Parts: sequence; structure tokens; C-alpha cells
Amino acid sequence: MEVLITGANGFVGQHLVRELAEHEISTATVGGPKNSNQSADSPANTYNLDLTDPAQADKIDFSRIDAVIHLAGLAAVGPSFDNPQLYMDTNVGMQVNLFEAALRQGKHPRFLIVSSGSLYDPAAELPLTEDSPIKPSSPYAESKVAQEHSAANYAQKGFESIIARPFNHIGPGQLAGFIVPDLTQQLVAVEAGKAAQILVGNLDSQRDYTDVRDIVRAYRLLIEKGKPGEVYNICSGTPTSGHAILESLLASSSAKPEIAPNPDLMRPSDNPVIYGSHNKLTADTGWQPEIVLSQTLSDVLTEWRNRS
Repeated sequence: MEVLITGANGFVGQHLVRELAEHEISTATVGGPKNSNQSADSPANTYNLDLTDPAQADKIDFSRIDAVIHLAGLAAVGPSFDNPQLYMDTNVGMQVNLFEAALRQGKHPRFLIVSSGSLYDPAAELPLTEDSPIKPSSPYAESKVAQEHSAANYAQKGFESIIARPFNHIGPGQLAGFIVPDLTQQLVAVEAGKAAQILVGNLDSQRDYTDVRDIVRAYRLLIEKGKPGEVYNICSGTPTSGHAILESLLASSSAKPEIAPNPDLMRPSDNPVIYGSHNKLTADTGWQPEIVLSQTLSDVLTEWRNRS
């Protein structure tokens, strides 16, 4: 099997490249390094392309591609409110260009479309399942719904597609702008004597966090065992508050920072608890989350300490 990974140089993509290599699955990548496990006679399957351009998508050689894991896209929720059309054009356009490029080459690889757990109605009964009502709360989430509809359209053209809806994922390599790296970066600054405070937003909200290494294992299993046309939640099934994350980080440090609120980070409208069910994914692939939160946070803390 050879798998094309788009967005391979991103936070999740880099972990996915390693996951597939560890299971001796050859990869072609858009935006990432060539898989060192590829045989010497394999083509140089690293594509540096703008997938919003149909002509550039046509440069991908689909003749040896058995599956596509489509990660590439705009993923920050906040900026999507400032330019909703950009998010729709980019996230849906890249996907359409991939399908059309494969069609022009007469190929029909299996697609794993990475959607999002953020498109569910947060007021729905918990845990959220694949049958829970949809109510996207951002242009980003709306673009993910549109990607799912696009995949359904291409099923009529002979493509097998599987939809993954990952919830919050965390782990080594995640950049600032998310709760775990933001708290960890500040804690390391306190340890180094560069700061005395950790500024926080609303830590009361409870969300469903899964280690990115468990997430990419789910992606691999879905390509191997997932059922075409089906939707799968990828989540821990356990709600965790921001307070619990901060307390776990502080327990691994001798630092005693002052915890201070940052009004710019406060979101009073946050739903208090959101978490999902991975029962369907487990039933069809055998996947279970394996990396506990304390291990994830320890690994992230070690990474940020090594950066300083």
C-alpha cells in the first residue's frame, strides 16, 4: 500500500508520516519529507504544491496511490470568522482538486477526509456520537461540513471515502495558540526565571483531549479497516478541564507561579462540558486511546524545556 498524505509538514502530518513508516507503509507527501522507509526504486514522492490550484494538483502521480489521507487545510477557528469565504474556498477547493486530479488520471484511491468534532451541536446529549445533530458554530466548522458533503458527491463517481471527526488533539509538536502549548510555554518561562505568572483563560470548560499519536493511529486503522461512506469520531471519551491540565503540568514542576486571568482569553459563552464517544471506531477497527493525559503533558513539557 502507498498512502498520499496532504499537509504532511503540519503538527498532525509529521506524526502521521512516522506512524505509517513504523508500520512499513510507503507514503507520498504533499508538504513534507520523503518517507525514509521507501525503497530505493520508489519515485521522489514529495510534492511541494499549492493544492488550491487544480493544475498543481494534477502534478501528483496517482498511479501508485492506494489511499489519500487529506489533512491539508486552514484549521484555526478564530481567524475563520474574519474571512469565512477563504476557509470555504480553501478547505473545499483543495479536496475537490484532489478528487478531480485522480479522476483525470483514471484512478480512484480510497480517501480519508479529516473533518472535525467541532461541527456537532454543543447542546446535544452527551457523549456526542456520529448520529448527534450537526450545528457548526464557526466558518471553519461549516467548511468541514462542506468537505463531508463533497466526499459524498464523489462517492457517486466511484470513490470510497471515510470521514474522520477528531476532537481536540494535543501532544509534542503542537504550536502555541492552543491550551496545552500555551500553558506549557509559560510554565517553562517561569522555570527559567523569565516570568512569574501564568496567564489563563476560562479553565472551567471541559473538553475531550486525545494524544496526537493516538489520533494518527486511528487514521491508519481507518484507511485499513474503516467502512466506506461511514463517519467516525476520534476522541478519548473523557472530559478534562483546563484546571486539570494546568494542575498536571504544575505537578511536574518545582515552579510556583502566580495564576492570573487574561481577559483576552476569556470565553464566557463556552459550553461547560463537551466530549464524544469512540464506540463506533472501536467496534470497526479495534482502536482505543492508549496514551494517558499525564504522559502526553509530560512529553510536551519535556519538549518545551528542550527548546528553551
